[in-house]
Amino acid sequence: MRYNNVEFRQSEMPDSHGYKTSEDRPSEIIAWIYNEEMGKETCYTICWLKSDKEGYYMETVGNRYVEYEDMEALNHVTKYAMRTLNIQFEFEENKY
Repeated sequence: MRYNNVEFRQSEMPDSHGYKTSEDRPSEIIAWIYNEEMGKETCYTICWLKSDKEGYYMETVGNRYVEYEDMEALNHVTKYAMRTLNIQFEFEENKY
């Protein structure tokens, strides 16, 4: 799910550019920036979304989360991602 230049990227699912991450890589929130030298968008990770026995939690990369310019987009995508992952976690917990 992408909103403005912020995207929620899940493991093994293609992002807005069709890139698919491996299953051993945690889900993440990324920011897209246009690289003029390359003539295309590139991205960097803002935070990882990891799980433990209680559900999902966010692990930020440095101060990228608090210093990101478009906090409206970042918070919107992060809330969506955390809700989605925790619902999925609860479903898996109750499945067995």
